[in-house]
Amino acid sequence: MSIRHHARATLATTMLLGLPALALAQTNVTVYGIVDASVRRADNAGPDGQSVTSLNDGVYVGSRFGLRGSEDLGGGMKAVFTLENGFDPSSGALGNASSSAGNGNSAAAGGRLFGREASVGLDTPLGLVTLGRQYTLAHPLSGRFQPQPNPNLDAISMFSTHHVARQDNMARYYKQFGPVGVYASYTFNEGNGRGRGVGASYTAGPLDLTAYYQEVNNAGDTVTRGIAGLGGSWLFTKDFKAFLGYMKRNDRGTGPQQENDVVSIGANYNLTPTLVLTANYAQDRQSDVNAGKRKMGYVGLDYLFSKRTDLYAEVDNNRLSGAYPLPRFMGTRDSATSVSVGLRHRF
Repeated sequence: MSIRHHARATLATTMLLGLPALALAQTNVTVYGIVDASVRRADNAGPDGQSVTSLNDGVYVGSRFGLRGSEDLGGGMKAVFTLENGFDPSSGALGNASSSAGNGNSAAAGGRLFGREASVGLDTPLGLVTLGRQYTLAHPLSGRFQPQPNPNLDAISMFSTHHVARQDNMARYYKQFGPVGVYASYTFNEGNGRGRGVGASYTAGPLDLTAYYQEVNNAGDTVTRGIAGLGGSWLFTKDFKAFLGYMKRNDRGTGPQQENDVVSIGANYNLTPTLVLTANYAQDRQSDVNAGKRKMGYVGLDYLFSKRTDLYAEVDNNRLSGAYPLPRFMGTRDSATSVSVGLRHRF
């Protein structure tokens, strides 16, 4: 082999080997996550109403590890992706498990590698389209009218128990037109059940409003769950923000016709630059089948050591009336008052 031919071969090999590195250099990838562990003393949590003390995942948000990236394609276009894993910090176990398929989710009894989100998309001047396992429209939009958006702890969460937080096989669209945002989604039925939704938001000054409607079908398409929501927030001062929201669930199809009306009111108040007070009251009225009410309230304090680390405590109370179904976090139909303390770090 001549010296010239050897030099050309070496250059070609170097260029080929360098292609992955060049592609990686052009893609902006962010590693992020939250580790949140809480100790909870739960009143009326055992089968006979006993108190239970446990170490758990976060109260307000779930622990997670994620990768998020984008590549500038030129012409105002970007390729984007998100891979986000949920886990229990008390054991390290994978999160987001489901024992059977339905309501837009496949069966995953052992958990999911990227159970919180696994999506890829294209962001263009016409809007953002993403494909994969994603949040339903109701989840982020309803979170905007709650002081703690759809808390991770069932005892202080009401909206997410009805609207289904995520679905597999989803296509989602988003576009911002000045102060107005428009949203649409469709979930393909691949044995997990279908779903579709539309939503809108309006933000101007201290006001933030959202509205949405979505339908979720179980895996056999025998029951359709309709979810409609409307709410918003108002920033009265830089330290005080109030929230008000409403949701209507209406099941139709074979079997019992369940209806729920959920109302929530709450606020966040910065007592000091490093101490935040949260208060929330919500009521779920169920009719037609197992008619009754669940009333829930909680108060929390969050101390910010830094922008990344905080220590929080909350006290919550749940009461049932009528034939409202017994939640899994309650042992008997007596009222339950519980307290949690948690430590959270973001990276």
